[in-house]
Amino acid sequence: MDSRKFYTDANRKSWDEAAPKHRAANQEQLLLDVKKSDFNPLADYLLESLALVGVKNKKIIQLCCNNGKDVLAVQKMGAHSTVGVDAAAAFIDQGKELVEAAGLQDVMQLIVSDVYDLPKELAGQFDIVLTTVGVMSWMPDIKDFFRVVSELLKPGGYYVVEEMHPVLMMYEPDEKGKSRPLHSYFRKEPWKDTDGLDYFNHESYDAKPCYSFQHRLDNILMAGINLGMSLKHIKEIDRDISNFCQDLQHQEAVPPLGFTLVMQKP
Repeated sequence: MDSRKFYTDANRKSWDEAAPKHRAANQEQLLLDVKKSDFNPLADYLLESLALVGVKNKKIIQLCCNNGKDVLAVQKMGAHSTVGVDAAAAFIDQGKELVEAAGLQDVMQLIVSDVYDLPKELAGQFDIVLTTVGVMSWMPDIKDFFRVVSELLKPGGYYVVEEMHPVLMMYEPDEKGKSRPLHSYFRKEPWKDTDGLDYFNHESYDAKPCYSFQHRLDNILMAGINLGMSLKHIKEIDRDISNFCQDLQHQEAVPPLGFTLVMQKP
């Protein structure tokens, strides 16, 4: 029951179940927006990180890309070509609709795959690996996840991260919606959630179970450093980036809510 595949399969099923709710919330508008030459939903702090490494004429892959809108934006920023990977086929289907609407079929590819079991032909092909908000906490094994990232990169390539801060995993909102720290930062066991994954309207529903994991910031950094990757940039963020415990950014004692990170393969 605690094997990595058990958790990734459960999470895939839960995200596939949530896909129609996400489609209803934003797909129609996205199909219009991606046709614009200046379409770019990326936050300023992520754009700052991408500017440090440059995306022009680069080959870029986004892991756990959801509907692919972020990697589509990177393609529009001047990437040579891009690949998006997600285990949830329903979200990849939505992403393919967006790619077609944007007319980028010749330079973008979207793939359904467990991140730990990617097609071998992707190894060593990319200048940049990208992950955006909410990826790492779904990973049962953070060390092996970084191994996947490293294997995808060309020598000298970069891993660019936009992520919710692991401190945020300590918090849960109470019955009045006020977020309070309830969990240890050093928690070992996974969380099991059956309330659903509607992070647009925050609708709870009787969902298939999904599992998330606490990875401390030192675990994250050392997972890359132990593979020989070097830290080029890190920035902690004091505002909500994940639609989780959003009230914290307005409290007097604001914890770190997100971070950006750039690491380079030797």
